[in-house]
Amino acid sequence: MASRVLARPPAFRSVGRSLLLTLPIALWSLLMFTPSFREPGRDRHIGSLAVILFMTTLFFLMMRTGKTYQWRRWFFVALGLLFPVGFIASLVAVRGTMSIPVERMVSGDTPFCYMVIPMLFIPAALARTIIFPGSILPTANNPHSIAIMIGIWLAMTLVVGKGWCSYVCFFGGIEEGFAAIPKRARIGRSVRKLDPRLRLVPWAILLFVVVLSAALFEPVYCMWLCPFKTVTEYPAVHSVETALQMGIFITLFAGLVIVLPFLTKKRTQCAYFCPFGAFQSIFNKINLFEIRFDREKCVDCTLCQTACPIMALSAESIREGKTLMNCMKCGACVDSCKKSAAVWHLKGTKVALKPERARLLFLYGAWAMATMFGGSILANSIATMLHWLPVK
Repeated sequence: MASRVLARPPAFRSVGRSLLLTLPIALWSLLMFTPSFREPGRDRHIGSLAVILFMTTLFFLMMRTGKTYQWRRWFFVALGLLFPVGFIASLVAVRGTMSIPVERMVSGDTPFCYMVIPMLFIPAALARTIIFPGSILPTANNPHSIAIMIGIWLAMTLVVGKGWCSYVCFFGGIEEGFAAIPKRARIGRSVRKLDPRLRLVPWAILLFVVVLSAALFEPVYCMWLCPFKTVTEYPAVHSVETALQMGIFITLFAGLVIVLPFLTKKRTQCAYFCPFGAFQSIFNKINLFEIRFDREKCVDCTLCQTACPIMALSAESIREGKTLMNCMKCGACVDSCKKSAAVWHLKGTKVALKPERARLLFLYGAWAMATMFGGSILANSIATMLHWLPVK
């Protein structure tokens, strides 16, 4: 990947026009991080400046080359790998450990995670109960409150739909990073053969955890099945039950987030095991942006299907000129299409009518959200690592 960044990108637009189109994102980045420069601490200033340059440069390269996926991936992988750094450091600073003592859970000091959102609705509607050990409003020990995180999730979901899984999710970049390492998939054909039978699995998991969470009044996925507990926070191991939980977390993380993405070059956790990803797919129905296929140009080469990191394409859907419901709008299929048949599309307009305009409109919203949410996480993680340096 490093060689691609160093190489001069092929021209899609002129430098001047690319800079002009990048200007709104540059101004937005400055607006987002200006408060950080007013705070004391050189580490925070350097982290914020690095993120401004990073996000603005990547957007410029999207404009200059006309490619989306390869430049978005740099941000997304960086977010996935650096998020645990800042998050764990914050937990250790406050608690002294990554684990969650029972008394901390009871007092509502657990940062809210968006993965639990689908499990909240039924208990909240039936019993007016939030089945998560967090605080509804921000506190001194827990600024990541339930109200704040749900507000952020709702706003971003209305803008990007399941694009959340490509531009916002601070977990998915980990598996995408491991999927990017090999040049080719080791078991790619096997996965494509199994794909039709596996595509319903995340929906089954979503139904299972929602119903069981409502029955038990606890977030079942978070308590037992989330692989990302391995790199964030987990119940303190003090019994056979909590030791079993930790064993499940580590096993799922190793298999779904590291090994299978490396072997398949796909985001297997996101595609086949994440109930929140399935839940986000629903919002693609109301989101204005999508990816379609111009059947007059398409030659059914299946390059787009091979490139899709979450198997959101099938031969049938391509023939129908559309993606499947779980498309996360990463742009891999558009970038891989040699006939320009895969296009960005604004609902309500004709397919292939000014697709670059549709791409621009989507990217302005998606990248603004990514800069505000993911960028702040990156800046915090960079500042944390700089603070660890022995030389100041």
